[in-house]
Amino acid sequence: MKLFVPHEALDSWLSSDKMSLDGENLYFSGTNTHFRLVPGCFFKSIQAGHDEAGLLGKVKTKAAVTALGAEICMNSVILGETAYEVETGFVAKTTGGEAADAAIASAIARL
Repeated sequence: MKLFVPHEALDSWLSSDKMSLDGENLYFSGTNTHFRLVPGCFFKSIQAGHDEAGLLGKVKTKAAVTALGAEICMNSVILGETAYEVETGFVAKTTGGEAADAAIASAIARL
């Protein structure tokens, strides 16, 4: 399972003590269930140019964006002649298969 977590959501979860952060792992409080966090962004809109890369509405890790030859600058990504408005945050990935996915889906529903 993959989930995009905006910075604001992560801050809210951490300040409410519903989750804790240990390095790149985000744990649900009182459990061993966790996500591995990887920096990423959600492509919200086009500021200039055309979406020839098909990124609009998608979530990509920072490494994937860089591999495309794009530059990330604050809340923008520039790829060739196209400028995207993005929301930065993290791509959260489960690490334990279907059982972990089910536990995380249940835990998210309680947030």
